[in-house]
Amino acid sequence: MLPVERVIGEEGLTATPAGARLAMRLPWYRSLPFSTVEVGGLSIDGAVVDLSGALVEYDGNRWPLAQLGEQTNAFWFVRDSAFLVLPDVSVTAGSQHDVALTVNVNPPYIPGMKRTNPQVATLTVN
Repeated sequence: MLPVERVIGEEGLTATPAGARLAMRLPWYRSLPFSTVEVGGLSIDGAVVDLSGALVEYDGNRWPLAQLGEQTNAFWFVRDSAFLVLPDVSVTAGSQHDVALTVNVNPPYIPGMKRTNPQVATLTVN
């Protein structure tokens, strides 16, 4: 899989005291502002995850996923992972889960383009 096709980060899925944390990668060849990125969907073990309470964590910052479109001054660099913080998801360290994540990008310099990037992987929880 090419780096621009991968959306699940190497850090994978992690159990946290407040829920779960999923590493995401930017599926594009150059850095983009977060405002041009959207999480198109997430399912774990075939069950759609409600993302209404999800947060995005990146470079020491954290904001609600619903406010991603407002992050015009926060840039996601292609070599970095961002994290989807899922307070309503409970996973156990060492367990395995089938994770399907879709990340869409809308590059500002290609008007009208929306690239949909799905990836499915079996992850062992950290």
